[in-house]
Amino acid sequence: MSAPTRPLPHPDRDSAPWWDALARHQFVLQRCTRCGAWRFPPRAICNRCGSFDFEWEPASGRGTVVSWVVNHHPFSADFATPYAVLTVQLDEQDDVLIIGSFRGATDHLRTGLPVRAVFDDIGTTTESGERNRVTLLSWESAEPE
Repeated sequence: MSAPTRPLPHPDRDSAPWWDALARHQFVLQRCTRCGAWRFPPRAICNRCGSFDFEWEPASGRGTVVSWVVNHHPFSADFATPYAVLTVQLDEQDDVLIIGSFRGATDHLRTGLPVRAVFDDIGTTTESGERNRVTLLSWESAEPE
């Protein structure tokens, strides 16, 4: 019996540029070229104006924690527990929320904590034994130490 494997993202037509940028350690978002609204998750149509026109633009990768959960259950050997998953409101636009894991001590988590994006390159093995590398978005405190 093989060891459990970490689930990998499955990029689609809309999200592939996001995953490609993460692999380059770049934080980018879709931005509507008609109304200027930022959007996440990636999708074909703007929620504000209905336009199909957008560009991928660099974003700050900064935001504030609006919610989090600390998981203590070991769902897989690939996930060390405890680990925290954050919901972050981006500085660019208050209705853009992105979820990611937290790098740091969970006892410092609080609503309003300023955070910045960081990139985690992980290696995984598929069920067929194939090795993959993927970059995931994580967050770390942006408070002065």
